[in-house]
Amino acid sequence: MKITPKIEDYLETIFLLSREMDTVGVTDVAKAREVSVPTARTAVNKLQEYGLVHQKHYGKIILHDEGRVKGEQIYRIHKTLRRFLRDILLVDEQTAEKEACQMEHGLSLETLERLNIFLDALETCEIRETKCTAAFNRLAGNLKRSDSGS
Repeated sequence: MKITPKIEDYLETIFLLSREMDTVGVTDVAKAREVSVPTARTAVNKLQEYGLVHQKHYGKIILHDEGRVKGEQIYRIHKTLRRFLRDILLVDEQTAEKEACQMEHGLSLETLERLNIFLDALETCEIRETKCTAAFNRLAGNLKRSDSGS
């Protein structure tokens, strides 16, 4: 099953909301995604077609097991990418969040695992304190993002 990145974002949102609240409604999803209720409803209907969620007519959204697993996978990828962008490449928090969301849809689970291992190794290894890492931090700290976002 291949779903679009936009629909994956809705699944991730529902997954995250379900961790924070007992019941998740379309209005909650719309508010979290900053979209209209009809737009959120369309996405939830699509997720229902894929068998990832269930919602009775205007009722609360329930993640199926497969939807919960896929939502958690998407969120794990997002967290790892955000961590890499923010902590290693020194991208500001807001940009790291936005770009992690854009990047998460094309990353394989194997690459995710390797990136997690790399990040964990850097945290526990003295390499973070070497001249090379210090030079990167100094140079990256001097980088200025252009107004166009590139």
